[in-house]
Amino acid sequence: MTGTIVLLDLAGWVALLLWGIHMIRTGVQRAYGADLKRVLGASLGRPLKALLAGLGVTMVLQSSTATGLMATSFAAGGLVERVPALAVMLGANVGTALIVKALSFDVAKAAPILVLVGAVAFRRAGGPKGRALGRIAIGLGLVLLALIQLVATLEPFTSAPGLQAVLRAVLADAVIALLLGAILAWAAHSSVAVVLLVAAVAQQGIVPIETALALVLGANLGSSLNPLLASREAAGRRVALGNLLVRLVGCVAALPSLSWSAENLTSVVGASRDAVADFHVLFNLALAAVGLPLLRPLSVLVGGLLPDRTVAATEPPLRLGGGLRKPPRSPWGSPRATRCAWRTA
Repeated sequence: MTGTIVLLDLAGWVALLLWGIHMIRTGVQRAYGADLKRVLGASLGRPLKALLAGLGVTMVLQSSTATGLMATSFAAGGLVERVPALAVMLGANVGTALIVKALSFDVAKAAPILVLVGAVAFRRAGGPKGRALGRIAIGLGLVLLALIQLVATLEPFTSAPGLQAVLRAVLADAVIALLLGAILAWAAHSSVAVVLLVAAVAQQGIVPIETALALVLGANLGSSLNPLLASREAAGRRVALGNLLVRLVGCVAALPSLSWSAENLTSVVGASRDAVADFHVLFNLALAAVGLPLLRPLSVLVGGLLPDRTVAATEPPLRLGGGLRKPPRSPWGSPRATRCAWRTA
């Protein structure tokens, strides 16, 4: 019974974390959505400029998924070429990693103040922008409050060797941990929430740091699935597929060096929570640095993987007497030949 209550508590705090992130994103979209879209659209001329724009917009929106959906919608509408749109995705990945790093600092005491300020602003604001800003403050406060309570709920399990043994057995394989992180990020539509949860679990020593880093890789991979599944146009799907391929290659390249990364990060930064956040930032910075010069070949690759559909030209049926009827068979050949004969007559 106690275990069930703890699981419900954890589920509730995770839901609060997701809801706080949702409130921040919707508040920013209501206050500055048109401006952000205009800034992003005006910055898509060059790949480097597009990368920086994607980074900035993601840090404001608190969601790389939202930025990715913007970029894919621009590409689907033919408003931007594929290479700058792919650069936006690289920048969005770095931006979401910087969000996690900022939230990993010990700013817990600000949570009640943010909720109070946000509630007053929401109730007293005279216009929609003021209420949206209040919504953003409330969302930030809820995110910090959820993180505080997650850590407090997980703390008793640091002295539960049975649970730790089960988790170590389940997540002993880095590939399994990566797949679990990908599923969680895909289901939550937020790599920020999953990485923050992983950092909290690692801070309490429930999972080893190497496993936590594998979960972070999975969160990066899983969050790139959402724009791909949400896009319906071929141009948008190519951009989302390019982002997925970049992250997939990065995960495959990083998996063999997880032990080395865990050892070096913990020796430099000390705390497991900081090591998780720093690994997230370094991974996405490395992807941006390596991927930016290769965007043009990547654009060609995704264009070949998702080519435009060519519709075969078919002749309409012959219209006879106001209706659609099949032409009669001719003793001189096929119905097609008969039609040709009629047209030339």
